[in-house]
Amino acid sequence: MAESITASPLCWPMGKSRTLAEDRKRGRFGKRNASGWGLQELSVSEARGRVIEVLDRFTKPGQPYRVPSDTIVLSTNLSLRNDGMPRSGQREPTDPGVAVYFKLDGRQQCIPCDVYTRVADNIAAVADCLESLRTLERHDAQLMQAAFTGFAQLASPEASGRALWREVLSTNSNDLDEIRQAYRRAIKRAHPDHGGSSEQFAAVQQAWAKAQEEIGND
Repeated sequence: MAESITASPLCWPMGKSRTLAEDRKRGRFGKRNASGWGLQELSVSEARGRVIEVLDRFTKPGQPYRVPSDTIVLSTNLSLRNDGMPRSGQREPTDPGVAVYFKLDGRQQCIPCDVYTRVADNIAAVADCLESLRTLERHDAQLMQAAFTGFAQLASPEASGRALWREVLSTNSNDLDEIRQAYRRAIKRAHPDHGGSSEQFAAVQQAWAKAQEEIGND
């Protein structure tokens, strides 16, 4: 797993555009209530379970694990459990996006989603996408591999690694002093007292740390 991939805050792949907040919609991934009417909202725990279950089903009985559990990262803006997975029962973050990273047959993959207003629904959407890919594999393995090629590109170091901090700090400079100035502007914008959020604030801090690491090593 690339060092730049974090379970929290959200590590969104740079190769995938974001959904505008006003364009996000409510998901319908919940369960019918006892009377058979309406939908109960899906919890993060339930959605997380769906992803883990479908990834596990890529491996047939008797096969070596195709998706080792230690390669799975559910990246969100939620706080984490001790096992590194997002914890249920939290208030929805400002950015409900999700990016699920994993290795399938040794190849790094990433499936992101931020179409829905709730983290749980975005996780569930990824699970549905994975299930569709499993169905595709049953009918045409080569077609499934072709579909996964795009997800592998999203998970590449070029997409999710060194360049990410530049996007967060809004700078293309290689001068550390100029980058520091960009960091100060970004951290001010991201502060909750100035219209930002704790998630954005943490992302800027992480970006500054990555910038110092990269520029200092050049």
